[in-house]
Amino acid sequence: MPRDEFLKSIRMTVAIRAGFRCSRPDCGVITCGPHSDPERWLNLGEAAHITAASPGGPRYDDSLTSDQRRDISNAIWLCSTCATLVDADESRHSVAELRDWKVAAETNARVALEMNRQSLGASTL
Repeated sequence: MPRDEFLKSIRMTVAIRAGFRCSRPDCGVITCGPHSDPERWLNLGEAAHITAASPGGPRYDDSLTSDQRRDISNAIWLCSTCATLVDADESRHSVAELRDWKVAAETNARVALEMNRQSLGASTL
């Protein structure tokens, strides 16, 4: 059975919504930055599946459809190290915990935007 991979647009959206920072609360490392080539950038993050993309994977939920496994609601932005750690010890991190991380990371990104707006004196975002 093939893996239910995220579309490129979903991977980018989940990264942007997390502010290009790892969503693991005790990490938060910046995952993107400049490449030595001025027209390129480096990415050390990934859109990880909260419930696995295929049977046998970490936290696989056979009640989900293929479309649900590929949906942005099943994606969390993590640095490559945290993505590996989360999947290597799957019983340590529940689906609920990963969903909480995602919500917190997006909230933190939004708060950072609001603080930036306030410091610049902008009227709206």
